Amino acid sequence: MVFAYTAANIANLESSHSPERLGPYYALAGGDKELGLKLYAWNSALSQTLYIPLQGLEVALRNALGGQLLAAYGPLWFDLNPGPALHYPLPDQLLKARTEVGKKGVANHGRIVAELNWGFWTGILAKRYEPLWRSHFRKAFNATGPLTRDQIFQPLDDLRRLRNRIAHHEPIINRNIAADYASILNLISYISPTTAQWIDDQSEIAAVIAAKP
Repeated sequence: MVFAYTAANIANLESSHSPERLGPYYALAGGDKELGLKLYAWNSALSQTLYIPLQGLEVALRNALGGQLLAAYGPLWFDLNPGPALHYPLPDQLLKARTEVGKKGVANHGRIVAELNWGFWTGILAKRYEPLWRSHFRKAFNATGPLTRDQIFQPLDDLRRLRNRIAHHEPIINRNIAADYASILNLISYISPTTAQWIDDQSEIAAVIAAKP
């Protein structure tokens, strides 16, 4: 059944979603409410189809960097004694992860790695951790030529903002989604080309982009 954008239906959608939330889409549609609502739905479809590749990147990244921490500092690296020298806010994030994992059982490497969020794994690649990059984290990425920390950190930090916008149901249609998707695959391919190919094989991003109203 095709949804009918009648005045009554539009009014109901505005009531359930709020004019404030729909406002940016109406503005992009030049005040055309039907088109604005279709853009809103398209934004949701884009967000949904980006979920799998973003999830794949996060899991691959945390396992790659976590593996380097495990190899360098041992299975209790997250106790920071011994462990990497971390700066605010990473120690607080690590303490929160240890506390949450401790509520469910004994903290171990795998559980801690899974509990830590995207912000932690991005933050530990920031400029202040250049020594860790050179000594450990560079090994987590494969490149045919020279690879700098910034080549990983900058796109990863940008994608962190994209992920947060998706998580908070905010507009992403003003971004270059095709470029974002290419960036996701590129970062994954540094860790595992096979994983990047597998994720790309599942993706419907091209069809969703082409369906722009």
